[in-house]
Amino acid sequence: MKYLMIYPPQWIPFNPHLAPAAIQSILVNNGNEVHLRDLNVEFYNKVLNPEFIYKSLDRAFKIYNANAAKVFGIRQQRQNIKEFDLAYQNIFNRFIATEKVAKQNEYNFVLENIQKAQNILRDKKQFYNLHQMEKAFNVINKATNILSDIYYPSKLNFININAKSFHSLEELKQNCTDKEGNIFYNYFEELLPELIDVNADCIGISLGDYTQLVPALTLAMMLKAKTKAHISIGGNLFGRYTDILINNPEFFRFFADSMIYNEGEKPLLELIKHLKGEISIDKVPNLIYLDNDQVKINKEEQPIPANELFAPDFTNFPLNLYYTPEVIFNIQASRNCYWRKCAFCTHHFGSKYAVKSVNTIIEELKSLINKNNASYFHFVDEAMSPAYLEKLSKKIIKEGLKINFYIYARFEKEFTPELFKLAREAGLRFILWGFESANERIYTLMNKGSLTCPKAREKILQASYDADIWNHLFIMFGFPSETYEEGKETVDFLAKNRKITSHSTGGKFVLLEDAPILNDLEKYYITKVQKVRAGFSFAHRFETSHGMSDEEYKELEKYKKESWNMQGLKYFDTSYREKVFLYVCKYGTKNISRMKDKIWL
Repeated sequence: MKYLMIYPPQWIPFNPHLAPAAIQSILVNNGNEVHLRDLNVEFYNKVLNPEFIYKSLDRAFKIYNANAAKVFGIRQQRQNIKEFDLAYQNIFNRFIATEKVAKQNEYNFVLENIQKAQNILRDKKQFYNLHQMEKAFNVINKATNILSDIYYPSKLNFININAKSFHSLEELKQNCTDKEGNIFYNYFEELLPELIDVNADCIGISLGDYTQLVPALTLAMMLKAKTKAHISIGGNLFGRYTDILINNPEFFRFFADSMIYNEGEKPLLELIKHLKGEISIDKVPNLIYLDNDQVKINKEEQPIPANELFAPDFTNFPLNLYYTPEVIFNIQASRNCYWRKCAFCTHHFGSKYAVKSVNTIIEELKSLINKNNASYFHFVDEAMSPAYLEKLSKKIIKEGLKINFYIYARFEKEFTPELFKLAREAGLRFILWGFESANERIYTLMNKGSLTCPKAREKILQASYDADIWNHLFIMFGFPSETYEEGKETVDFLAKNRKITSHSTGGKFVLLEDAPILNDLEKYYITKVQKVRAGFSFAHRFETSHGMSDEEYKELEKYKKESWNMQGLKYFDTSYREKVFLYVCKYGTKNISRMKDKIWL
């Protein structure tokens, strides 16, 4: 079978994603011909280009000049813009945004500097100059803001990934088909002949985040209309929408022929067997599809054992296009989390815990080193246990592998100074910790584990730092029933330990579908939940009998800025983990401590 594997926009374009590499590996090793396109990084290279930006501006200004008077004139008929249909609202808001772009007149600065800004991110000297980096990101952020405005309601991101929520299939279809307001439609329209010329039997589109929803479905829609290939969508995101898809046959008429939910390697191999005529479609596990105008969902089967999976295959990835001077390769030692008890977490959804042997991972590392001259690695495991880290570190040292890597971890008492020294010798440079809260009651309520005392966790962070391993903390504010004073404890902890940590927070807690909290609302002082499952959204509205008011939460935000005195250290800055990792590899933790007071990291 000839298979076209596509990773769509938009996700952070700093390193090749693991999902398409894993799918390519399983297909190639089972005798299939694979054509892989990382359209995510290709998209950024296309649109963050002076020629594309100039043409987009010219087009937007011409449309504005020809139609603005009529559009704004219609607006005078009513007071509230929301009284009009969605199509008019989008046009009106796009013209308002286009007018703003014209008045601000920052586009000439962007046109002159955008190519230089991209070059800085890829240059091995300029990348490590903090002032140059700040200038580069300033230009790129201005460029993405301009493109977002003139292609409203498209939202183009580079680091601060966010996206519009869709509460109906019709609303989603309208956004996908809006040629003027969908920057991805314009991009794919030019690219479509090239993709069709592959003449694939099956086209797979893998997406794992909500930010990829509109671009992925826009592409699927266009391919389905132009090719006879079987269009199949997979990835972590759509596995959460099975209850919506089962009642929406129109989705499969309009966007795709099938959708694979949960672990995809085995179902994909079986789908190919079906397309070859070897088995009937009802025998393909984990598959949702349309059969005689009725949506069918096949039963889920056990995935391929972790140790039987092949090493990820990064052949055909455009390694020179990513926005870092060193390619960081994703690798996975385990699926899901060995803890799986955090009250707010939904990462467990659609996947069972499975761990590869250390020997298997060592062979994968060797393969990536030999094939790609790789030396920088990101273990994407939800959390690597202290015991596994110890075994892995000893094996890396024994095998003489010269690598740098970073991991995610939970706070465990087994993270000792001795373990950190061993792991540092093996190449561990950076740990991302699930810290969440410094308050013992909230940490306990979250069911994060036994190290509820912030001093115990601080001791682990200090030991990591002393071993020359940098710490990055994931923080959560506004957890159900958290008070203003409890939130301040976390703010104060971060201020106190500013020297040895960086941190990121997505802001206020969000109640997601499939979160364990929903099984025991009373425990979390939740009095009301308004579930939003009419469309493609997971977040639910809720009310509590205890905790911060909206006014108190605003006060907490104000207190954060004042006490930290680091307005530059915002979430979208510290979320660039690849940058921090590479900086730590080059400069070490002590120098990072000094740098982060001057320019954000």
